[in-house]
Amino acid sequence: MLRKKGDSDFFSRVVVSNKKKSLSPFLKGFTLIELVIAIAVSSMIAGALYLSLKTAFDSWEIAQDRLILQQVSSNLMEAISEGPPGEYGLRDCLEVIDGSNDYLSVVMPWTDDTHAVYTGIYTYSLNKHLLPGTSSPLAEALMPGQSRYRVVPIRLVDPGKTEDYPKVFIREYIPAGTQLRFTFHPNYKQDGDVVTTYRYESGEQAVYVEDSTGRRNISANPFGVKISEFQINYFNNTNTELGHDGSISNDDIPYATAVEINFAATSRSKNTRHSKSFVSMRNAPWKSGNIILKEGKRFAIPNSTNIKALTVTNLWGIDNKQVLMLEAKSSTHKSWVLTINFSKASSLSSPLIETYTIEYPEGNKVYADSPRTPVEANLNLLTLGPAGMYDYDNDLFNDVVDLDGEVELEVKRMDITGAALFVKP
Repeated sequence: MLRKKGDSDFFSRVVVSNKKKSLSPFLKGFTLIELVIAIAVSSMIAGALYLSLKTAFDSWEIAQDRLILQQVSSNLMEAISEGPPGEYGLRDCLEVIDGSNDYLSVVMPWTDDTHAVYTGIYTYSLNKHLLPGTSSPLAEALMPGQSRYRVVPIRLVDPGKTEDYPKVFIREYIPAGTQLRFTFHPNYKQDGDVVTTYRYESGEQAVYVEDSTGRRNISANPFGVKISEFQINYFNNTNTELGHDGSISNDDIPYATAVEINFAATSRSKNTRHSKSFVSMRNAPWKSGNIILKEGKRFAIPNSTNIKALTVTNLWGIDNKQVLMLEAKSSTHKSWVLTINFSKASSLSSPLIETYTIEYPEGNKVYADSPRTPVEANLNLLTLGPAGMYDYDNDLFNDVVDLDGEVELEVKRMDITGAALFVKP
């Protein structure tokens, strides 16, 4: 169909008019109130989302901090009590020699592994001094072709009164090429490098250990955790605290058999974890019952009724005609005195327990004997005299000695170099 020119304009106007009508609902604008409401709702949603994310992040950070603090605290406590792999920790120490609320000095077992066996050699000198009155070294041998050490019997060569390093004698055949190691209680007064010290540095907020290998930070960690608090408390073998809040006297130091380690670890975010651990020092003299004797030393022992073991042991450093005298006094004013006389025929011979006498009370000699036994056999103070009449314990059968109440033992005289008293209640 043919359209006229005028018709074209008509149709154009109709199309445009229809388009305007169809687009007008979408071209209508928001009012100011609608915009404000929309922005407010969006802000509320965004704020709630932010708070939710922040709470989740804070919770994650706290949980992460707790894990880090737990790990750092656990590692530090293990380094103090058990020691790093292959090393000794506080639980293994042999004696406490000094301490306060922020540091502790102890003696660890010493291992001399510097000896190799050559044919025909049975005597070896230790590379550190042995503490007088302690047990003979533990000797172990690694035979050629073997992968594990085994214990071998030895005898301590009694040095008498000398400053030389002690010697041990291997009591069985050991093939050439065997590696030896001897573990023993060293004498820190003659070899200062056997001392291990744990020390808290408040300025650095760190815990250090110092020993023969140097000084190292055992609280160091990659997380920036600091030790903000640290304290050591000391206890004896009855778990009674020695001193107060870590303050301990020099007189009480030898009686320490356990310590309580308290510290606080603080993260970079200032979160803090408090830790406490009770470490029993199983080898300490008053824990093991092996009390080192020294002239003038006094200490409590169980009375005649409650005693289970009382033996003079670890006798060495003995020359001829030397004496060891012990006196036990009870709170009821009873006293029991034992005097042991030693003999040694020559510098090459083994010393003997020549004679002993018992006084009960002091000044009243009730028994004497001449056992002439090697000092390695020790002397049991609960089996002295005929039928135990004059020994220390109360056997309730023809027994004369009975020290009741509280008893204190004093080393009245000690000419020999080393001795110990094994005590068990």
